[in-house]
Amino acid sequence: MLSQQKADHELLSIYGKVIAIVVLLVLLAIFGIRYLNTASNIGGRGLELEQNRFLNVLAMVRSQWLASGRPDKMQLSWHNLASNVLTSQSNKTASKNGRTNTDEINDDADLVGTDNWISLSDQGWPIIDTNDVQGCERLWGQLLATNLQQLHITVDYQSDTNICRYSSDNKASLSYQLQTGRVIFLINDG
Repeated sequence: MLSQQKADHELLSIYGKVIAIVVLLVLLAIFGIRYLNTASNIGGRGLELEQNRFLNVLAMVRSQWLASGRPDKMQLSWHNLASNVLTSQSNKTASKNGRTNTDEINDDADLVGTDNWISLSDQGWPIIDTNDVQGCERLWGQLLATNLQQLHITVDYQSDTNICRYSSDNKASLSYQLQTGRVIFLINDG
C-alpha cells in the first residue's frame, strides 16, 4: 500500500508540473499575440509620426514659397538646419578626431543635401517631376530626407487623381494630393 501511495504522489506531482507548463505556455501565447498586434501598430505609428513631419514641412515650404515671390521651383536648403544640429554634435567629437568643427559640419551638411530643388504647383504645393512611383519616392526624400525602404513604406502613384500614397506594412497609409496639398492619414484598426 505504501508503494501505491508513493506512485500516486509521483503521478500527482507530474500532473501538477504538466498543468504548470500548460498555464505558462498559455500565458506566453497571450503575451506573444499581444506583442505581435502591438508590433504591427508600430509601423502605423511610425507613419503617423511621419505624417506630422510631412505636414510641418509642407507648411514650411509653402510659407517659403509665399515669401520668395511664388516661384515655380525653389531650393529646399536643409543646410542651415543641419549645421545647427551638427554644431552641438561636432563639439563633442571634434577633439577626438583632431578635426575642426567646421570640417565636420561641412561633411555632414553635404549629406543632408543642399542642392535640393523642388517643383511647386500654382498654389505653392510641392509636386513631383515625373508622374510615377519614382517621382513620389523622390518627393518624400526631398521633403523628409528619410529612406522609404528603411521605414518599410511602399509607394503608389494614382495618375487619375494625381495622388502619392505611402503605405506601411500594416496598411496604414498617408496620401498626398499634389494639386491641393491635402494630406490624409488612414490606419487600419481591423
